[in-house]
Amino acid sequence: MKLVTKIATIATLASFMFAGMNITWGNTYNNDDDNLNAGTSFGVHFDVNDNTTVGWEDGLMVGLTAGDATFRLGYNDVPTLGMSYTWWEGTGSGWGTTLSTAIDFGMVGVAGVDAVEGVEGVADSMNCGDDGMSACGDGVDAVEAVEGVDAIDAGEFTIRINLGFGF
Repeated sequence: MKLVTKIATIATLASFMFAGMNITWGNTYNNDDDNLNAGTSFGVHFDVNDNTTVGWEDGLMVGLTAGDATFRLGYNDVPTLGMSYTWWEGTGSGWGTTLSTAIDFGMVGVAGVDAVEGVEGVADSMNCGDDGMSACGDGVDAVEAVEGVDAIDAGEFTIRINLGFGF
């Protein structure tokens, strides 16, 4: 049984090793509080088979392809659902190039969290004994500041225009 498991594992890993790969770079446009923001995008996608890709583009991304269109499901801070379309594809051998556009919509909203400034004298409230924080092991008397997180509304969108290189 161990031999069968090893053979199955090696065969599965070998199928991923020889899958196609696509590296993308492009511009990102998204709405944030009714303002349009611009940024950059970078991604890498691996072909699982002829119609399915798994990759990273601002978070884990799964794509299901039908012709030149791709249905996209993203897993990041907010799960996304979207479509992409490849407008142009090079016909060269080896590394090929593509030009595509994608639009992704946030599926759920996320509440914002306010920033927290550093707090002095935390040792007294942590039940570390009379020795303060040194009894807890790190000898620190304060908690550092924590950055806040902006709220994200469900339905906010991101548009990407990507130039891809792959084989």
